[in-house]
Amino acid sequence: MFVSLIVGLAGLAATEFPDDPEQYSVWMQQACRIQQVGHSGGEPVDHTEFCTCFDAALRDAASPAIYRVFALGSQGAVREQGMIEDWEAARDTAAAEAAALPPTDQAQFTTLLQGGLGRCMHLSHQGE
Repeated sequence: MFVSLIVGLAGLAATEFPDDPEQYSVWMQQACRIQQVGHSGGEPVDHTEFCTCFDAALRDAASPAIYRVFALGSQGAVREQGMIEDWEAARDTAAAEAAALPPTDQAQFTTLLQGGLGRCMHLSHQGE
């Protein structure tokens, strides 16, 4: 039983993520740059201006809980290229936390993402 408890606690510790909006911002911007390279080409640095704007737009408009879901989900989306080693845990945590939000919060996801894109699209890097 003692061994089970230790294994259980070790698993729990591996999937806990900080409650730190500054860290979420770092994750969001890093994942955004990776995704933008895949969509538009260039180097990650080419997408810094757009990703900084997009992150700020989401951070300003979303509740802390939604922003956390977006940050963890973004790291899950970029998988091994992300900053979170256990990207599957990040993805699964984002999904679980999103599902636990009230339906009114869940209904905001698309609007928030579209609003952020609209606010920042003029800054997007167009690949060659």
